Formats: sequence, structure tokens, C-alpha cells
Amino acid sequence: MPKIQPLNPIEGFFIQSQDGLIFDVKGLSHPSDRIIAFVRYIPENFFTGDMKESRKGYQKIYDLNSRYTFLKENFPNYIFKDTRGRGLLQGVRVNQISKIFDPRVRLQEILNLSNRNLLEEQVSNLTSIILDYSKIDKDAIGISGSILVGLHTEESDIDIVIYGKKNGQKLYKNMPIIYEKVLGISKYTEKDLEELWKRRGQTEQIDFSSFCILEKKKLLQGKYNGIDFYIRLVPLPEEFQEDYLNTNLTYLGEIEIEAIISDAKDAIFTPCLYQLTEVKIIKSTSMGFIKPKRFFSVRGRYCELVTEGENICLKGKLEQVIIKKDSFYQITLGTTKDEFFKLK
Repeated sequence: MPKIQPLNPIEGFFIQSQDGLIFDVKGLSHPSDRIIAFVRYIPENFFTGDMKESRKGYQKIYDLNSRYTFLKENFPNYIFKDTRGRGLLQGVRVNQISKIFDPRVRLQEILNLSNRNLLEEQVSNLTSIILDYSKIDKDAIGISGSILVGLHTEESDIDIVIYGKKNGQKLYKNMPIIYEKVLGISKYTEKDLEELWKRRGQTEQIDFSSFCILEKKKLLQGKYNGIDFYIRLVPLPEEFQEDYLNTNLTYLGEIEIEAIISDAKDAIFTPCLYQLTEVKIIKSTSMGFIKPKRFFSVRGRYCELVTEGENICLKGKLEQVIIKKDSFYQITLGTTKDEFFKLK
């Protein structure tokens, strides 16, 4: 078993609060006093009618608005206004964390089990395939999602996390070979994509035909022996030069633009970045004629959508970003229902 270097909670980790709530961690950098994380599982004694799925005494909340509603009504102390301009966020104070779930540690536990259930066996097999074909560091791979916190069911997905940019690039380069040579691994069919389109709640954001064009090219999602799998490539904090304390955002309104992708090398990672050129403003509620230089999102659904040179249309939040003395503008997606990203 490889020695796993300690890592503060970042994307892919889960944390449990002293109140028994389980949160999924977002981002790579956090305030000094708390971890930015969004509630995912709540004790079932808080059950409400719109939550139908019970998992070992817990209920799962997926919809972002439902997460905020639950906390506002029951645990408002986990909601805070971000002093760096990110708006109203969810998070757990460091002194209120009762347990940290590390995806890398959990995966090693599964790999060392003598008796694995069906899902754990599939996780073990898929991990072996990834390691064999990509030759990434063995301690860089982990398992996130419901299986990380022991709340998985027979219908659960496999959520793989790869930490470190070099490891992520190695795997991504070899994913076409994995699809070609490994039996049981396949990209999503059109029927699979239709289910995904509905499950994500994107039916009002983008038409299905446009959704298919973007999603069918993706390499980091698919089916393994009939089980949905998703892979997140997550930079280490020291590889992402936008740490929380030195990065300030100012919300400037909503904006809809057309643009050409000038650089998409960071589009495979979470958070994902696309550099923009030839930006044309279609609509904007901001003052002035401000053109964003990049597109940013912490949502995995916006990874690996397009490549350099492609023409896109998108709608989201316009923000000014100040990192130390550097200032620029970006369009951010991942928080509103009327946002969209599609090819022109």
C-alpha cells in the first residue's frame, strides 16, 4: 500500500460536521477558518417529501437550491457570505468538522478488502485499468461520491478522482486507448446522454441536439460494465495559482456572449478554464462594454466541452477577478438555471 501524503480537504473530499451532516468539498483553496463545501447527505430524521432516497439513515440532496433551502431552515450557520466576492456559500468551520473523508485513503481501503461487494469490485477493476494504461502515481487516484462515505447503493455511480496535473494529463492522453482496447468500457450512447441531460436539469438551458454534440466527445465519462463512471482531474493547490486569500471577485451582472476558444489546455481539469478571444457581447446587464477574457467553472459538467479554435455561445455571470495586482474579467457558469454553453 503506497504511503499517502496528507492533503487538506479539496475537490473530491467529503467532510462530516459535528451535527452529522455530510458535505462535498468544492475548490482547491479555502478561508483560514472553514472549508467551502456543500451539504450532500442529511440524517433522515430531517426527511422532507421531496427527498425520496434513503441510504443507511441518510437522505441525499443533489439540487443546489434544495441544499440552500435545507440549511436555511435547519442549520443556517453553515451558510456564509464570502468576503472575497463569491456570494452566498456553504461551508463548515474547521472546529466543527468531525471527520474528513479522503478519496485516496478510501480507495486503498477498497483495494485491500478481502470481501468486496459488486460495486467495490468494479471500482477495484477500473482502478487497475487506469493505473495499467496511464502509469500515474498510485497514490494520486481516489474514489469520491457516495462510496467514499459508505452510502452507496447498487445503482451508485463510480466517481474517480485523479490528483495532480501531470497525472491528469497522463490519464487523459491514454483514455482513447482505454476505450479502444478494454472490454466493458464505452462512451455514452445517445440514450444515455438523454438521461444525463434530464438528470442534470439542463433541459431548459440547452436543446438536446446541442447537448449531444458537446457531450459525445468527452473522454472522462462513460459506462463500465453498465455502471456510470465519471473521472475528475484535479490540480493540487500549489498548481492552481488563484488561492483564496489572494483572489477577489466582483459580480458585475449577467452576460451573454459569442467567442472563439483561444486556449483550452485547462479545460480537462476541475476547476476548468477556457481562454477566450474575439468576444462579441450579445446581452449584458453590466455597466460599460466589458468583455471577459476567460470562462471559468467549478462544475465538472463544463469540463472538456470544446477545444482551441471552436466558436461558442455562452451565458453566465460576469465577474472582475483581482489576483494580487493582476486584474481581468471572466464569465462564470455553474450557479444559475438560465445559464448555457453551446457551440455557435
